[in-house]
Amino acid sequence: MKLNNRIVTIPEYHFKKLEGIKEEFKKSNRELFDFSIGDPDLPLNDNIKYKLVETLNYKGFNKYPPYEGIKELKNAVIKYYKYVYDVELDMEEVIILIGSKEGINNIIPAVCDIHDHAIIPEPAYPVYDVCCKLWGVIPYKIPLIKEKGYLPRVELIPENIVKESKLIIINYPNNPTGAVFNEDFIKEMKAFCLKNNIVLCNDAAYSEIISPLAENLSILKHKKENCIEFGTFSKTFNMTGFRIGYAVGDKNIIKCLLKVKCNSDSGQFIPIQYAAIEALNLGRKYVKNLREIYEERRMVLENILISKGIEFFHGKGTFYVWCKISDNYSTDEFCEELLTRYGIIVTPGYVFGKLGYGYFRVALTQDSKLINKAFSSINMK
Repeated sequence: MKLNNRIVTIPEYHFKKLEGIKEEFKKSNRELFDFSIGDPDLPLNDNIKYKLVETLNYKGFNKYPPYEGIKELKNAVIKYYKYVYDVELDMEEVIILIGSKEGINNIIPAVCDIHDHAIIPEPAYPVYDVCCKLWGVIPYKIPLIKEKGYLPRVELIPENIVKESKLIIINYPNNPTGAVFNEDFIKEMKAFCLKNNIVLCNDAAYSEIISPLAENLSILKHKKENCIEFGTFSKTFNMTGFRIGYAVGDKNIIKCLLKVKCNSDSGQFIPIQYAAIEALNLGRKYVKNLREIYEERRMVLENILISKGIEFFHGKGTFYVWCKISDNYSTDEFCEELLTRYGIIVTPGYVFGKLGYGYFRVALTQDSKLINKAFSSINMK
């Protein structure tokens, strides 16, 4: 059988492999503490559920939706961006997606030709690297290091790579490190991209999951030219299975993204789009409560890690904690011992790239009592 040569180079998605590990472990009837994938454990708000059911009675609910999304949801996103980020958007600057992951995949062929370079961070969400390779685009990785707050440094990018690049992807709040950006960094990145005619893309999947004292920031503030930002309802509203997200930004980029989308899918189920509107209507009290829950979990875990002598980055965003592995363990040894001795699943840092060796990521997707129960017993020195 003849196969796409690019497929052969793509490893199995780590979180898919974990499903088999979990099933085997459960057969032993031991308690399993899963802190791997970023799938929130918090309940779905009842208003979202009721709206989903209600719209099953709407006329035409089962028809094809508009490719770019229903106008009601686009308007809700526009109002949200104005209220939270003070960013003015119009209808042509918004597109509704089948989750932000779909948009991240499709932005690559929307912007890049085969053999172009796309600049991506490392460590990073592995989808950036894999999707580049699937589309025949060459990823150039810029290192994120703790000493620089896990922010990419564009001055390290060789001039020949800059000339051959059409897209740069950043991700703040950052997965896996939990780092956040600031306005000075945004201005620097936008100036660099405008100067070099590169599209700046921010994967803002965790935009609302930040420290209660942190500031909501968008790359679209002040100017939208050459910029696109992806958002999702998955993390903030516990809607991972709904597969609903959006992209906002430069209307010329949105138009190109829509061209790819029209030819690869037919949009998201209309009732799910109405459910997303209801999510945005929950307001800032809902978001404040969400942040407090994750902040409490973060503090519980960080205090335990300190007592165990495990180093970590004090992130102010996402529901992840990026931890350093003890010097006397390899990455696999450490993660395997957590699983076999303590029933704890974490994500090895190398899933996010070679710079992740020597690290592991903990997802705060279990309540504080379970975090305390799981990690208080470990002894990994």
